[in-house]
Amino acid sequence: MGFVIKIGGSLADTAGDVLSAVETAGIPALIVPGGGAFADSVRAEALDDDTAHWKAVSAMNRYGVFLSSFGFARTETLSVPESGISILLPEKLMKREDPLPHSWDVTSDSIALWIADTVHEPLILVKSRAGDLTDSGYVDSYFPAFRKCCSVQVSAVNGRDGRELQDFFRKLRT
Repeated sequence: MGFVIKIGGSLADTAGDVLSAVETAGIPALIVPGGGAFADSVRAEALDDDTAHWKAVSAMNRYGVFLSSFGFARTETLSVPESGISILLPEKLMKREDPLPHSWDVTSDSIALWIADTVHEPLILVKSRAGDLTDSGYVDSYFPAFRKCCSVQVSAVNGRDGRELQDFFRKLRT
């Protein structure tokens, strides 16, 4: 079994540690990048929803390129690798499929959920703090209702707590 793992953009300063924890666990993973500072710059532009949506998806690509700089392959293909880690660059896929509403209610959290549901693999959200998946302050506001329509297991882990992160991924091996 593989996993879809969304790494929040706010974790850019610890992204290498997060990827190392996933790699050490030896689990096949398709990494979905968040938007982070790249998406924040789009928010600051005060654009219409459609333009902002596509620029934010493009921001995910830029963060994905950054994540790949830790030595992991990039992919534009919607599939979890048989082994190892692939970093998804989602822009072309999202433009081709266009599965979600265009608004700031939908962020990389809901995009990752759509991806996990599409490939039928569990989703792990690596966030910059602990929280509750039913709380729209922890995930985007579209996520809780959308999750009810999806048939995948979803969990979250605090990417800033090294011990919790290591323990979480270690348990997935067993």
